[in-house]
Amino acid sequence: MKKSILLTFAAVALLCSCVPSVNPFYTDKDVVTDSRLLGVWQETGKDQPELWKFESGETNAYKVTITENADKTGVFTSHLFKLGDKYFLDLIPAECNYATNQAGLISVAMIPGHLLLRVSQFEPNLHLACMDADWLKKFLAKNPQAIAHRQDDGDIIFTAETRDLQKFILQHLGKGELFSEGGDLVRRTNIVPAVVPGK
Repeated sequence: MKKSILLTFAAVALLCSCVPSVNPFYTDKDVVTDSRLLGVWQETGKDQPELWKFESGETNAYKVTITENADKTGVFTSHLFKLGDKYFLDLIPAECNYATNQAGLISVAMIPGHLLLRVSQFEPNLHLACMDADWLKKFLAKNPQAIAHRQDDGDIIFTAETRDLQKFILQHLGKGELFSEGGDLVRRTNIVPAVVPGK
């Protein structure tokens, strides 16, 4: 159960394994917005593709609802941000539901994690890539001091501060490094209504 909240983001494992962080990947000054994200997007090349719905949220955030196999959903708060001229999305669960029969102390111990996606294209398709966990494991095995982290049953969790996370990201943007090749989401609908605060 130790990693159940940080690592139960199956809905976001769209393109590869995702690596969570206890700290955000962005600062307030890095955050931007882009109306091209808004709407419903669909994975390509799958019989039961994931759907990603982006809606305007509060304080320059997006509400992102991800639907798997038409019956599993996850709602995230996401911030689009820039490092230099590169775009990224930071996602964190908006709400975490736990088993009704588990002890309350387990819920107290859970920590929501931040996930990072690289956005390399907004149109005509939305191209997203998450971190390449295999590359990261091999890199950190050789360079364990490169970034603060811990491992839980072989899964990596970043514990570094935001500024160190950003520095690490920018150092490893090359082909075959930190990010996978990623994949495209195709637009299914146009802009969706903004989220109304309190609803």
